[in-house]
Amino acid sequence: MSNNVYDCVIIGGGAAGLYCASRLAKTFASSKKFLIIESGPRVGRKLALTGSGRCNLTNTSIDTSKYNTDDPKKLSSCLNRYGCTETSDFYENVLGVVLEQKGTLVYPSTYKSSTVVDALRFYISDNSVETELKEQVISVSKEKSLFEIKTKSGKSYLTRNTVIATGGITYPSTGSTGDVVNLLDKLTDESYFIPFKPALTSLSSDISGIKGLAGIRCRGDVKILDGTGDVRNQAEGEILFTKEGGISGICVMDVSDTVVRLIDNGEKNVKAVLNLTGKSAGEIFRMIYIRRQIYANRTCADALSGMLLRNITDFAMKTMGLKSDKMTLRELSENQIAALSNLICAFPIPITGYGDKDKAQVSSGGFKLIRLDDDMQVKDIPGLYVIGEAVNCNGICGGYNLQWAWTSAALAAEGISQNV
Repeated sequence: MSNNVYDCVIIGGGAAGLYCASRLAKTFASSKKFLIIESGPRVGRKLALTGSGRCNLTNTSIDTSKYNTDDPKKLSSCLNRYGCTETSDFYENVLGVVLEQKGTLVYPSTYKSSTVVDALRFYISDNSVETELKEQVISVSKEKSLFEIKTKSGKSYLTRNTVIATGGITYPSTGSTGDVVNLLDKLTDESYFIPFKPALTSLSSDISGIKGLAGIRCRGDVKILDGTGDVRNQAEGEILFTKEGGISGICVMDVSDTVVRLIDNGEKNVKAVLNLTGKSAGEIFRMIYIRRQIYANRTCADALSGMLLRNITDFAMKTMGLKSDKMTLRELSENQIAALSNLICAFPIPITGYGDKDKAQVSSGGFKLIRLDDDMQVKDIPGLYVIGEAVNCNGICGGYNLQWAWTSAALAAEGISQNV
């Protein structure tokens, strides 16, 4: 019987699952029986897409306030125990991945996510971690000290420890379909979970003329206002106007989780206020005023082309009821210059919706962090661990979400090492 029992079965061969297996392999080499069950044809499919294929592994300045979770105190403790330093050390000195830093962002030196996937895949293979592909787990149950894991094909596996690393709901084509809820229905109830929602996603708007900005990128910042006008979140960075008629870009995605929760809670009149230049209204006013003196007879579109993208000038002036290609800068009054400057630096975009799970990079929601102990073990179910995006913990862009995958996986491996 003991020969047919695994020491640990990891359900999900994504970033967290692969990393957990690698940490276990380092501790035990081939002396214990470990298995990864992956529903797809290969492991690491979603990881291969990370960072547009470049794989921002972690960040040297992880700030726990940039995460959304139900237990911030525990999250801080987890990241303090296993953070960027430990992650970088494991990748470089165990997995053999040369890392490179750009600012606070850490990447593989190849800037290819496939490098990371291969390093994890080769390492678990070297250390005899078994992998079952194209096997969809349909249930997890426990009898005394053993878990039984059943798959859709009719297979059954017994294990002393089970790790749920099934991800959230984003990129469902890679296998992330929120399975943690259904898999644990025999062992838990709804009080263990927060419903999954898209996060790090685009925002949509029906404001006139916004589709004409499709593909335009600018450096600025965004503030999210609720229906009463209160600022609920803000970020700075690149803003991208989408072909669907909305906004995206890193800073928009960083605040999108707030918008999703506001809209889903019934909030009306949510707005994104954009600074489309990264400068103050006063600075823009002075720049336009100087240009009026030098280029007075040019159209506004032409006169401002050295400081603003023409599409932005057209969009802003059209909103004011003016035509940038028909009006000379001489004809623009000081009050109109002030109004244009204020609009460019605080452009209100009514938000009507957000990108769904097919467009979001990560999910919010999942298994409550407060229900897990310091090693990611479910407090009232010994031997059961939940890690990665299956846990209610999501962060902003910049390596935050992958660092959570590495952290939670490493802590689970540490806990499991005491139970095998």
